[in-house]
Amino acid sequence: MRYIRFLKTPRIVHEKNTSRPQICCLITITSDLGDSFLPHDLTLSAELLDAETEEVIVWKTAQWTGGRTLPITFPLSKSRGARLLKLRVGVEPKSKCDEFSQLLDEDFRGTVSAWSAQFDPSAESNEAEKLVERRFDMGNEVQVNVWEETGESIARHLWDAGITLSCHLSKLLNENRFRVNSLEQLGTRKLRVVELGTGCGMVGITIAKLMQDTTVVLTDLAEAREIVEHNLEQNIKDRTKIKFQELDWEEDLPEHLQGRGTRCPHCAQIELVIAADCTYNSDSSPALVNTIHSIAKTSPHVTVAIAMKVRHFSEEGFFDLMSNCKFRTTNTIEYLLPGDENAGEETVHLYTYSYDGEGNRDTCPNQFCESYL
Repeated sequence: MRYIRFLKTPRIVHEKNTSRPQICCLITITSDLGDSFLPHDLTLSAELLDAETEEVIVWKTAQWTGGRTLPITFPLSKSRGARLLKLRVGVEPKSKCDEFSQLLDEDFRGTVSAWSAQFDPSAESNEAEKLVERRFDMGNEVQVNVWEETGESIARHLWDAGITLSCHLSKLLNENRFRVNSLEQLGTRKLRVVELGTGCGMVGITIAKLMQDTTVVLTDLAEAREIVEHNLEQNIKDRTKIKFQELDWEEDLPEHLQGRGTRCPHCAQIELVIAADCTYNSDSSPALVNTIHSIAKTSPHVTVAIAMKVRHFSEEGFFDLMSNCKFRTTNTIEYLLPGDENAGEETVHLYTYSYDGEGNRDTCPNQFCESYL
């Protein structure tokens, strides 16, 4: 897939040779890691929006010609200077969100649209915040809007496997491909999900929006907290069902993820551990697997779901580590990614595991017992 990114977010520029100020930005179209650029020509729609109503004020086409950067400018009229604005750049004109199936169309070249943060042309600091918003239709009338950092850095960005998994979660959950307990088996309590390496929070947020009777804990290093909390505020009204928890795989699990410090350890067990784009650094795989194993020891019925786009052969070591910790592969699903030429030039694989190691597999005899993470 390819991503439209703001190398310079929209801002007001006063050119020397003209009396009228302009709204300017600089974009690129790159891979999720920012290590390659779209090599083909592509016609884009650039739209200046009213930030409150999202009405298109003015739009123009912009031609990407297979380079590294593309400047986009709009003249700023006096009438536009009186309201908050934002800028959208995408392939399809006036689109409200992206659909994964549409990205597979060769006319789109797998290019994900970008919405800027709002900016005030009349303010002294009239440059949009250095964030970019992605919007995806997840099915079941659910839309997820996720913010990530701008620029070419890979820190706090969305990656291919996370987007792919999120966009297929509706079908996966409806078909119970994760084989988690039914709501009848759970009694009155909610399904418990833990996401590892959440990044911007897209996967866990999508689960929370698709499944009502679910408690989701998004975990990552402390540096992810700010962007995750921002995305939670934008997407989730009921904040009792989802939260962020700092978690370093090199350290011990927090007590509540081990079922300790709760009224009922049985009912504090976790049904689903999920992760996307977490195996790219093979040096961190032992710590990742150790964290998953620690959860499974106190939640032995857990299903583990790992989505990955293999980028290097060293990632294969993850599978041996899982096997050594008594995790058994129960299902493998392959998703074709949009390519520069055709779909399927790259793939995302989703692996699900069950745990065959030791652990307390008893269930709480009281179906009305409730314990919350």
